[in-house]
Amino acid sequence: MIQPGSRTESVMDGHERIDLRDHLAPSQVVDLTATAKDEALIEMVDAVAGTDAVANRDELLDAVRAREKILSTGIGLGIAIPHARIESVGRFVVAVGRQPAGLEFESIDQKPVHIVVLIAGPKDTQKPYLELLAQLSKRLKLTEVRSRIAGGAPAEEVVDLLTQQ
Repeated sequence: MIQPGSRTESVMDGHERIDLRDHLAPSQVVDLTATAKDEALIEMVDAVAGTDAVANRDELLDAVRAREKILSTGIGLGIAIPHARIESVGRFVVAVGRQPAGLEFESIDQKPVHIVVLIAGPKDTQKPYLELLAQLSKRLKLTEVRSRIAGGAPAEEVVDLLTQQ
């Protein structure tokens, strides 16, 4: 589902390309107080639960926890990308959390996580999800971007850092 007024682009196959800027707002950038993984997941879900995209906060939290039990979303480089696609989420929404002290997240590199990016979306939306993940990954692989986010850049700057082309 494409949000009205969004900055999506039509591409040659007729599929509209999703734009991260339509799904990440400064209000969804949070400084985590969590000291444990589950506490961080709760804070991240709470960061998006008040948006019009999420109809049921508890269902989203349950789905994120269930996904995390299958395999940790700690991808290394101090980053975790928990995610869920469920019926009670009407459109994609993204939140960014940062924890300077780091969180034990069972990451693939066994190092603490300092940046948590939650992606929540509607069920049966694989292609837009992969596009959002690719946009985030492209920016998060840059050391300077990670350093600025983890170092406490203002929320507006975090959005800019992650949405630059």
